[in-house]
Amino acid sequence: MKELRKIFCSRTKEIPSLQTIKEELEKNDRIRIDYNSKFNFLFIRNLKKQITNIEDSLNVEIHKGEFKDLKFYNIYNLLSKPEVEKIAGQLEEATKSYRLISERLIRQFEEKYDFSFTDTNKSFREIKEQIEQDKNQLSENWSYRFHGGDVCFSNSKSGQVVDINLKYNGFYGVLDLWFFQYYMKTTIEFKSISSIYIDNTAKLLQTLDYLKEKGKVKLVKSEFDFLDSDKLIWNKNST
Repeated sequence: MKELRKIFCSRTKEIPSLQTIKEELEKNDRIRIDYNSKFNFLFIRNLKKQITNIEDSLNVEIHKGEFKDLKFYNIYNLLSKPEVEKIAGQLEEATKSYRLISERLIRQFEEKYDFSFTDTNKSFREIKEQIEQDKNQLSENWSYRFHGGDVCFSNSKSGQVVDINLKYNGFYGVLDLWFFQYYMKTTIEFKSISSIYIDNTAKLLQTLDYLKEKGKVKLVKSEFDFLDSDKLIWNKNST
C-alpha cells in the first residue's frame, strides 16, 4: 500500500487536472481531494465535472464524504482485470484459511466450556464464572475477548488475530472486511497480499466480487433481520 496523497482546493484553478491525478495514482494508491465550498457554486460545479471526468477516464472508485466543514473525495486506485485474475487465487486461500481457523477456534471454545453459540437455550451467564477463572485463556497461546456480540481470538506466540462475527447462523469466518483484513495482516503467509488491500477496501471488494462470480465465495445471511446484511464466506463446495 502506497501512501495517501492529499490535495486541497478551494478555487477552480486549483482543481487537479486529469493528468495530475493519473500521475499521482502511479505513485499513490489513494488520493483525497479536500475542499471547502463556502457558497462557491461555480467551483463546486467544476469540481463535480472533473470528478465525473476522472471516474469515466481512469480505473478508479470514488467516494464522497465530509467531516465538519471539510468535504472530500477519496479516489481509490483499482486493479486491472489481469491483476485481479493473478491475485484471486491467493485471496481465495486467505478466505479459506480464515473460515477454517474461525471454525476450529469456535469449536475449541464450545468443547472447553460445553457451550453452543447456536443453541438459544444456553445462557452465556452459565459459563461466565469459568471464563473469568480462566482469565479469557483458551489454550497456552490463544486468548479471547468478546466485543459487540463478536469474539476476537489472539495468539500470543504468532501475533495472529482472528476476529469472528457470531451473527450468521453458525457460519464462522464470514468476511467482515475489517476483521478479514486484520487477519491477513497478522498471518505470516498472507502479509504480502494484505499490503495490496490495506486502506483500499475497493480493491478487496473488487477481488471478492471476482471470486463470487467464480463460486469460490458465497453469500450468507445474518440471523438478525435488523442487520439486513449479507456477507461473503469461503465456499466449501467450490472446486
